[in-house]
Amino acid sequence: MLYSWTFLDNKNRGKLWYTITFSIVVGLVIWGFLTKQYWMSFIVMLLSGLMFYIDNNSKDEMNVEVGELGIKIWDSFYDYSKIKSYTFIYEGEIAVLLRLILSKKWIKILDVNIDNTVAWELKHILPQFIEENEQEDLSFTDKLIRLLKL
Repeated sequence: MLYSWTFLDNKNRGKLWYTITFSIVVGLVIWGFLTKQYWMSFIVMLLSGLMFYIDNNSKDEMNVEVGELGIKIWDSFYDYSKIKSYTFIYEGEIAVLLRLILSKKWIKILDVNIDNTVAWELKHILPQFIEENEQEDLSFTDKLIRLLKL
């Protein structure tokens, strides 16, 4: 193992966030029943329940290990041959994400939380194994997801 770090993957959502989200879900379910779109109501309830279950039963602390063969994120191992490129995403002068562009069929982008210290260390390690894509940045959708704490 060349380098490892641990980060907290909790979203720090408050009571207001849960109140607004619950109100939207209930509103969509009621609207679905009023417009006789029962399947939509069922799917909204199913997806919101599934998201709530996954969010509350996932680990808050994630461990990342960078080795000579690949990168291990929690229990998943990504061989360098399956990673096309990487980039560091900054908000101002603070590094916030390490974005891995994968060559997998379904999952193309994997974002890992970092800070400036981790980014500085990885700038010396990762170029030995994969290329850096400096053109990558947070899209509008990524910014919206971070803003809404999804």
